[in-house]
Amino acid sequence: MPRQSTSTFAAHAPEVPSQRRPLSSIPIRIFAICLTSVVVAVHYTNFGPLIPTLIIDLHSNSSQAGLFSTFLFLGLAVMYIPAGMLADRYGQRPVLIGSSILLVLGGVLLPLFPNLAWVLACRFIVGLGSGGAFVAGAGVAASLDRHSSLGQGLYGGSVQVGAAMGLLFTPYLLGFFGWQGSFLFWGLLGILSIVTWLFVSDGHEAHKTENITVMAGVRSPSVWTLGLSHMGTFGLGNAIAAWIAVYLSFQYGLPLALAATLGSLALLTGIFFRPLGGILIARRVIGAIPLLRVGTILGCAGVGLLAIPLHYPPFAIIGMACIAIGTTVPYTSVFNEAAHLRGVSKGVAQGLVSMISTPTVLLGPPLIGFLFEQTHNFTSAFGSIMLFGSVAITASFLAGPAVKREAL
Repeated sequence: MPRQSTSTFAAHAPEVPSQRRPLSSIPIRIFAICLTSVVVAVHYTNFGPLIPTLIIDLHSNSSQAGLFSTFLFLGLAVMYIPAGMLADRYGQRPVLIGSSILLVLGGVLLPLFPNLAWVLACRFIVGLGSGGAFVAGAGVAASLDRHSSLGQGLYGGSVQVGAAMGLLFTPYLLGFFGWQGSFLFWGLLGILSIVTWLFVSDGHEAHKTENITVMAGVRSPSVWTLGLSHMGTFGLGNAIAAWIAVYLSFQYGLPLALAATLGSLALLTGIFFRPLGGILIARRVIGAIPLLRVGTILGCAGVGLLAIPLHYPPFAIIGMACIAIGTTVPYTSVFNEAAHLRGVSKGVAQGLVSMISTPTVLLGPPLIGFLFEQTHNFTSAFGSIMLFGSVAITASFLAGPAVKREAL
């Protein structure tokens, strides 16, 4: 019997092992990260329509209600860098699965006891899972080669879908299941992410990345300027989203369900604007940094319009439109630029940028609640958020030279 060559044998070898590998095509990976983005982002806003009920049932006040956002994003901030380092070392997929499990655990435990301290602790756990999943998902999007700008835009757009779902459907869940059942529903939704990543690959084998050090990122001017700019886009948008339903209900006398619906529609526009930003960058219609500058300016201007103490609907419409566009279009600018810095690993860079952007979402919602409770209007409450926006605008203009020096 003639002896087969090694190459012939390899060509006809059984393909069972490869068939067992998780699916890894680019469309499937984009679908998976977008699904994860949705189930993570519902937690950014799902407490907003529940604020009046939570204040009564948990014997709290408006300032404490803002802590629902603070503890969630504190968890995100704590997990961003460890998740980025783990993703650099072992690949994004294990981080996505583990983070999704943590997300579900926090969501399921939260409604067990109607105690403020317990609920805030569970929100922190949900934040840990959200932070890990978010950074790992951004890493998958940045690894899509020539499709990375589109993938990053779609990934960011899905955040807006999730945030809008949290605002839109929570009032109806509240009517059927109460606030505890509402939180339980959103927590169980995270199972979809776990199941998906059991069958989908991140597109890369587990690997060791050199220079996985936090200090390399801490010393990078690009990381700091991108992070502070992101504070005026992602951070500003989520701080306002936490209170937009209450704002519309208070300012214009709308029923809370209708106010939440209108707020969710503004967030849903991000489905188009975040991918649009990626498309504009990919086609070189506008550079990543100029787009980032436009976004920070629009976001800050939009908050300023909402802060004007007039019951004038056009101001609210234009302000919400500016926030919707300004806080979403530059998403790809931030994360793709962070992923391509010389001397800083991708996971660490994206994790640090995300962490630096958190002051607005950590301090903003409780600050808005405190000032609203003291003044019974949103002028100073939303006006205070413009301070974060001003810092972001300044950082976006400093980001250009820094990124140019450090880019690959």
